[in-house]
This record gives sequence, C-alpha cells and structure tokens, in this order.
Amino acid sequence: MLVSGSVSQHILPRIHQMSQLTAVFILCENKSKYESLEKTWRKVRGIFTDIIILCKSLQQVVYQYEEDSIGISLFSANDISDKSLDQLDQSFMYTQLIKEILLELEYNNQSVYDLVTYCRDRYSNNPKELENIQQFQQGYNDKSPIWWYTCDSFIYHMLNWALREQEFDVIIRMAFFICDLHRHIEQVHSEQFTEYQKEFIVYRGQ
Repeated sequence: MLVSGSVSQHILPRIHQMSQLTAVFILCENKSKYESLEKTWRKVRGIFTDIIILCKSLQQVVYQYEEDSIGISLFSANDISDKSLDQLDQSFMYTQLIKEILLELEYNNQSVYDLVTYCRDRYSNNPKELENIQQFQQGYNDKSPIWWYTCDSFIYHMLNWALREQEFDVIIRMAFFICDLHRHIEQVHSEQFTEYQKEFIVYRGQ
C-alpha cells in the first residue's frame, strides 16, 4: 500500500491488522517526522522522500511477494465479466492513490529538464517530435497546461499511453505536468461553473 505521510498516521491503526495488507510504503517530504511509524508498525517497509527510490523498493517487494506466492484462480467463462469489474475497481483505487501522492509533491525546472531528456531519447528518430520537445522546453511556461495537452505533440500521446498502459515510470516523469494540468482544469472549472447550470456532454480522449 502506498500512502502519504499525513494520511499514514490516521490509517495505519485501522488497517495494520488486516491480513490482506502485507506492506506499507510512506511517501512524504519530511522523513524524520514519520520515522517513528516504521518502528511502531512492522508492515511499514520504508519512508521515502524520493518517488523513484520508492518505486524501486516497491518493485522489489512485489517481485518477492510473487515469488513466494502460488496463486490459483478458478472461475467460469460467465465470471469473467465480474472479475474484470473487480480489477477495474482496484485499478481505479490505485490510480486515485497515485494521483493524490503526485499532487502532494513539489516540482521545479529540473523536473521539466528530466522529462525533456527522456523524451529526446525516446523520439531520437523523429525530427518533428524533437522539434516539439525543444519548443516544450523553451516555452513551457508561456502556454497553459491545457494548451500543451491538446496540441498535437508528444505530450498528449505519451501521457494517454502511460495512463492507459499504467506505465508508472513515465507517469512519474510526467508528474509535474499532470499536476499543472490538474490544477489548471480545476481553475477553469471554477471560473466556468456558474455559466453552466444544466447538464452537458463532455468527451474523454483515448
């Protein structure tokens, strides 16, 4: 389980004894503030301030858990749809949790540089996207996050692909943009909410 530092203090006493819970990872900005939790609750596997290091530690625990576990699932063809719905609920829960964690973090110009470096390597054989990447680096703050997301460039395709395929390494690299986009959408919504009193149709890109 991934949880923020502030939430961990309230949720650990309630869920620590649950047999379904095998490990807890805490992500925060001030590690010393929550170090006592690691001593108090044995299922806390670590307290992290760096999300990259956290993900590596999480991968190791998941790998070890899968190695130690022998899973057997028995269900008929008629149960597949129900099973898919259960998996969808879990996926939604984890996505919401990751979103909350990403929104708590702080980002700077280095975050933009790291994403640009990654994208240049990924699109090294695509001159058009390399040009878009250069424009993104030089003029990111000159345009709104919604503008960057809706223009036909690597941002839109990469973000949608990462979210759809749950490529968490890419999601983490794009975390600063996800946060900026989220806050900009909230701002636009608050500004336009009073103008729309009736229900209306919206569309989600794939």
